[in-house]
Amino acid sequence: MTRSRAFNRFHRFTAKKRRLSLRAAVPNLQDDIRSGNEAVNHREELHQRAWQKDLMLELIDPEESY
Repeated sequence: MTRSRAFNRFHRFTAKKRRLSLRAAVPNLQDDIRSGNEAVNHREELHQRAWQKDLMLELIDPEESY
């Protein structure tokens, strides 16, 4: 094997190892990102709260809700 071919194979090997280690680390990073997005996107929680409040008002005074 020539010197340049061995050099290229070595770098392909190290690049593959680097990619594998990054792929192994990505799920941990995605969990951190998801927890940050939950604080920003709270639309569903507000919708749920409004719905529960509406139900409670309907239970308190069902005649006025219609």
